[in-house]
Amino acid sequence: MYSAWDEVQPNHIYQVTKSFPLTEEGNNGLVYLYQPIIGQKALALYYGFLGDKEDQYENEFAHIDMLDALNIGLPDFLQARKQLEGMGLLSVFAKEDPEFGEMFLYRLEEPIHPEAFFRDETYSFLLLNTVGERKFRQMVRRFQPEKPDLSDYQEITSNFREVYGALDERLFSRNAQNLEKVSNEYQVASNNKMQLDERQIDWDFLYELAQRKFIAKENFDETFKQQLTLYANLFGFDEMKLVESMTEAVSLADGMVNRKDLDKTIRQQQQAAAKKEKPQAVYDDQSDEEVRRFNTLRQTGFSENDIQLIKIAQSTAPMDFLQAIKNEKHSYVADQETWLLKTLVERSPLPNSVINVLVHYILVIKKNSSLQANFVNQIATNWSELELNSPEQAIKHVRDLVKEAKNKPTKKSNSSSRKQQPIRKETLPDWVDKPTEEVEDPAVQEEINKKLQDYLKRKEGES
Repeated sequence: MYSAWDEVQPNHIYQVTKSFPLTEEGNNGLVYLYQPIIGQKALALYYGFLGDKEDQYENEFAHIDMLDALNIGLPDFLQARKQLEGMGLLSVFAKEDPEFGEMFLYRLEEPIHPEAFFRDETYSFLLLNTVGERKFRQMVRRFQPEKPDLSDYQEITSNFREVYGALDERLFSRNAQNLEKVSNEYQVASNNKMQLDERQIDWDFLYELAQRKFIAKENFDETFKQQLTLYANLFGFDEMKLVESMTEAVSLADGMVNRKDLDKTIRQQQQAAAKKEKPQAVYDDQSDEEVRRFNTLRQTGFSENDIQLIKIAQSTAPMDFLQAIKNEKHSYVADQETWLLKTLVERSPLPNSVINVLVHYILVIKKNSSLQANFVNQIATNWSELELNSPEQAIKHVRDLVKEAKNKPTKKSNSSSRKQQPIRKETLPDWVDKPTEEVEDPAVQEEINKKLQDYLKRKEGES
């Protein structure tokens, strides 16, 4: 069974490299623009690696020392490392050393300049959905380039030739080869772009649909494809829905999509979808395979309410699922919850259906009012390591944990020379102890599922 230990271990050695020192603009970008997206642990890890790079006496380090310095466990370290990787702040290389075993090289990447950050619609979208519109506008003003009023001035700047004269072409020609060599040495491979899986979308099919709507193929550069990939992962948009949204922001003159208008359209669609109430039946059709599957679940102890939840979870995008629960709790989705859910969808290996069960567990079963990052990430990391690929697997895993804990006597660990950090364990809901029972009155649980389904039916009717 896969775990964080399969990827990296505390005694593994690593080295750190960075092509150039961290610039002042890069540092400001990390603190004010990247940090809300990647989180405090990932930011601390970046600076921890940076400190290792600047160490004048050592160039090889053990992961256990970094874990101690940041006071985190291995799963949290790996998650923070992958958050840096996903945002293009860290490149990771590994090799097998005959003496030390597996060794790692961590290459710190320079954060993109704040100007480039706000020019990129994908980065701006992530920051906006993390900090909210008010804070986003504040950050835009903070890093906005200064544009002095020059209307009463006339530029009198001297050019190079006026000051230094013409270049000595013969001398330049004699040194051309050496200059080219120096230039090549300063060509640094950079990987500081956000890492997204574009395979979530059938691009050939999307291009064909877009062409029918007179949307120019020139729109689909790497930045725009990243933006569309985010929409597909977070909101469950398929190719048809993406193209439909683009038609609201395309210019009929040249077929080019205004990306800011598209982002605004997407956000408005998500907000409006939660308010409309047009009923339409969904979830009614089942294949023979699904019928057999759910019959098997019933025979193995899953209740009808469990099965209804599984059906909803596997047919709903995580953002829609979260919004549905929030509606029934007479609440709203906070910006922090939007980014937290986006991170799970984008970076964890958990399928959307399992993420939905996780959200249901925390907000409905545990009756929490909001998704808290530490608790969500703790569960998600554990479920990812266990490779839970279906909602029923997630429920079964929790029940197996309870049975194992009952049958295994508690042992007190011997004291060691090293003080052990307390292990935080996931709190299990009451119903896992009795698979055939619900945590609440079955009628109450059925009503919750019905309300969720009714909301999702209404939303499906709008699309």
